[in-house]
Amino acid sequence: MTLTDNYAWFPQRKERLILDFALFDIFVYKGLFWLLITNLIVFALIAFIKKKERTSLIAFTLTVVLYFVAGYVVDKSCASAYYRIFMNQSVSEEYITRPLLEGGYQVGYIVMENLPEKEMKNRRYAIGAIGELKFKPAIPILQQILSDKTELDVFRADAFEALQKIGTMQSKEIAEGFRKHATDSLDLNVIKLADY
Repeated sequence: MTLTDNYAWFPQRKERLILDFALFDIFVYKGLFWLLITNLIVFALIAFIKKKERTSLIAFTLTVVLYFVAGYVVDKSCASAYYRIFMNQSVSEEYITRPLLEGGYQVGYIVMENLPEKEMKNRRYAIGAIGELKFKPAIPILQQILSDKTELDVFRADAFEALQKIGTMQSKEIAEGFRKHATDSLDLNVIKLADY
């Protein structure tokens, strides 16, 4: 995961340097996190083997709490690094969304901030990743993209698909409402592209 060559097949200018720093950030955060969790598990097991049940239970409980609390903090801290990888990578099409999906739900907030920019690099993939992550806070922005007739049809179709993938009652209502009320050729083309 943290090898620059995984994301820099054809690096341009300073992309390799940006990728190096982003991947180093992820390596440090996740490395320390898993080192701490692993050490606590080993400590809990050793205490259990030595018949120190209370110490073992405390260590195990601490491990579980740290896994969820520190895991959330680590994911939030790594989100910007995953987004930097997404924006600066040079890989084949099938791997473009990989950094966003690996970044998880927390990276959705950063993507959401940038989606309104019509010239955003890899915007179609970002919209698709929002759908895959089922990132609910992006529903209003996806609705805005879907209903904006000045947007390219492919972006609108991607927003339509992402709303369907998010799968909440609100997102489904927006998508089905759009399908139901599509009358002009632009809206019908969006539905055609999304269904294709």
